[in-house]
Amino acid sequence: MPESQVVFDSVSMAFPGGTVALDGVDLTVARGEFVALLGPSGCGKSTLLRLASGLETATSGSTRVATRQIGYVFQDATLLPWRTVRQNVALFAELDHLDRAETASRVDDALGRVGLAGFEKHRPHQLSGGMRMRVSLARSLVNQPELFLFDEPFGALDEFTRERLNDDVRALWVRERFTGLFVTHSIPEAVYMATRVVVMGARPGRVIGEFEVPFGDARDEHTRYSPEFAELANAISDCLKGAMA
Repeated sequence: MPESQVVFDSVSMAFPGGTVALDGVDLTVARGEFVALLGPSGCGKSTLLRLASGLETATSGSTRVATRQIGYVFQDATLLPWRTVRQNVALFAELDHLDRAETASRVDDALGRVGLAGFEKHRPHQLSGGMRMRVSLARSLVNQPELFLFDEPFGALDEFTRERLNDDVRALWVRERFTGLFVTHSIPEAVYMATRVVVMGARPGRVIGEFEVPFGDARDEHTRYSPEFAELANAISDCLKGAMA
């Protein structure tokens, strides 16, 4: 049985203003699994990521994470505008006080893996939205994460760029086999990206459905338009409609 990487055990979360974001969430993510979180706005998907990262502490229940090596990609690329691509990618390594030679090696590797070799001296304003997200991915890759948290990172991008980045992140996952928790509002994106899709109900969030994704590692445009893909997406859609009823 695969080792658990993240465990949410009866997790509830209430904020000081009285908003109850999560209520009794039980969810286990195995090492090397890629789980997509779907649900209505405000159901606590991003809160689960913050709990997993240690940025928040649950009101009740427990969150257990079996690594300190965590990468976090937010909805916005959150780049420092005065830094070049290379300097932005090196930021987390610098904060961890890695020596210069090791930092340079990791930055070179990360830039190559996300397709940004040759753009090292550009600044964020010179890049497209998709390229800025690649910088954000590379910045997290430098710390060699065992757990990657994605908070709807491609939601603001056009469909073509979004699909290309979906393919890029999947290729990274196939090669690195990090554990992934991926928040999205897109059913097709969830089905294409994940090994398992978890559906959450309306606030206060709770798990109301789980769907194993049967397509294996090799996925492409033919996967997206297959009858099996459509059938699974429809089943998830029906579950989501129930969550919002």
